[in-house]
Amino acid sequence: MKSPNPNEPPPPSLEDGDSVVDEQDSQDQSTSSSRDEHVPDEHVTLRQHPYVWAAVGVTQTFLTAIMFGWASLVPILRAEGLTYTPTELSQIFTAGAVGNYLATLPFGLLLDWYGPKTTGIVASLLYGLGLFLCSFNDVFWCFVFGFGLVGLARPGIQMPTLHLANLFGHGSGGAVYMSAQAAAFDAGTAIFALFHTFYFSFGIPSKTMFLAYIIVPMWTLMTAICVWPNETIAKEEAPTSSDASASASPTIGSPYFSPKDRKALASERRRQVQVQQSQSMRLRSQVNAPLSVVLSHVAFYALATWVSIHIYKLNYIVATINDQLIRHFDSATANQLIDILGAMLPFGFVVLPIVATMLHTQPMVALQVANVVGLIYGGVMTYLPHVYWLQILVIFPAVATSRQLVYSTLFHTIGQVFGFANYGVLLGLTNAIASLVQTLQTPMVYWSETVLGSYFWSNFALWVVTIPLFVSVLYSDPTWRPGMKRSNRNKSSSYNKRSASQQGGRAKMQDNGNNGVIVNEGTSLLFSASAGEFQDAEDNTTQVSKSTAGSSTFQNI
Repeated sequence: MKSPNPNEPPPPSLEDGDSVVDEQDSQDQSTSSSRDEHVPDEHVTLRQHPYVWAAVGVTQTFLTAIMFGWASLVPILRAEGLTYTPTELSQIFTAGAVGNYLATLPFGLLLDWYGPKTTGIVASLLYGLGLFLCSFNDVFWCFVFGFGLVGLARPGIQMPTLHLANLFGHGSGGAVYMSAQAAAFDAGTAIFALFHTFYFSFGIPSKTMFLAYIIVPMWTLMTAICVWPNETIAKEEAPTSSDASASASPTIGSPYFSPKDRKALASERRRQVQVQQSQSMRLRSQVNAPLSVVLSHVAFYALATWVSIHIYKLNYIVATINDQLIRHFDSATANQLIDILGAMLPFGFVVLPIVATMLHTQPMVALQVANVVGLIYGGVMTYLPHVYWLQILVIFPAVATSRQLVYSTLFHTIGQVFGFANYGVLLGLTNAIASLVQTLQTPMVYWSETVLGSYFWSNFALWVVTIPLFVSVLYSDPTWRPGMKRSNRNKSSSYNKRSASQQGGRAKMQDNGNNGVIVNEGTSLLFSASAGEFQDAEDNTTQVSKSTAGSSTFQNI
């Protein structure tokens, strides 16, 4: 037996074990509190009034998402005597729509590299320039470039506001905020409807309204300069159970326990199983993972496929609904149905409370509900397009609410599954993939109108393609398992919180009288999203254990 060294302090006794753990806990709390004290100054204003700035973010999204209200602007242009052909009008609208989808990637990169402030400033300037060019709407190329800039700059105004969801911690506020963002995007179609009212009721020309509307990008510019931070707000980590051994029963794992301890022991074992499940989810988590990690796994592509197909289906209906209705109804009835659809589209937000609840409790349910709704309205469009009341009671409400459901789920899922370290880039890539799929629309319309003379087969194809999404969407969240609640998933929410034990460890026993020291040495690979670097960190676990056969102290080395 090794003789004790008089210069060495005596090993802690059993009674001292609790004090060792308590001292470490107090140190952890001190470290946590010191981190809280170092909240960036630029975030203080946002955190002091979270609801005010969340409302500002949603309002700015609503006021700038004007492109898809194009149908209300066309009658104004006709009434003003502008002699644009349908093809030219289509080119103007396409410039804004495509710019809106494709700009998310470059603005996403700008957001990730330079932060919300710079992104908001650049986008506001481009948006104002676009409105100024739109005021020269009697010059075709000015109108094309102007409307294209409006669509191009819009994502750059919205994206710096999405991280404000992190102001609401782990409650339902974040999901509500993301749903409100999607609702504001849909409701933006009402802006050109107001233009329509102002022109035909008060005679205000479109040029004047475009110039007056420049006040909106002026407001977003001042907000970006004075309020938006240089760095996005990080999501607070949920409490974890990684240090389960510190709270374990002293008799856990010991063969010497009395019958009265068996119930408590079973409870501890169940808790250990939960901890192991949490650690397993942590290993699969891609929250704030490097972009290369996210793009090398199937989750992102499963989500992008789901979004692309649903957006394509919705845009296809909006783009072709007029021609489809004319084939099944007389002209007056078709025009009446078009007016009803136009009135319904901005009100997709009525399902916001339901969507927010699903996203907060069971995000996977929201994904599957969108699939079910898509299957229903796709079936009606394929087999019963001639039924008047099904158009009003099924097709139109489904299209309006599905836009809200799809975009809310997209915004929320990217943040929940992949975090905000690469949020802008991932959102941009998703929209780029959706834009690529969208290029199939013109050939499909030509195929239906010219080759087949019917929309049955195109509607049938879009209906059938929904079915595989019920399976593929299950791969969009690597931490999801059947029956899993959101509260369980929060315990393993961050890529950089993985346990050191994921790479294993080795134990050493040092005999020291009646006390034994077991050292569990492990190395974990930690990723810092802000610095973009990997670092190795040693992690040693402190455990205090007791049995009737003797006492052992697990301590940090």
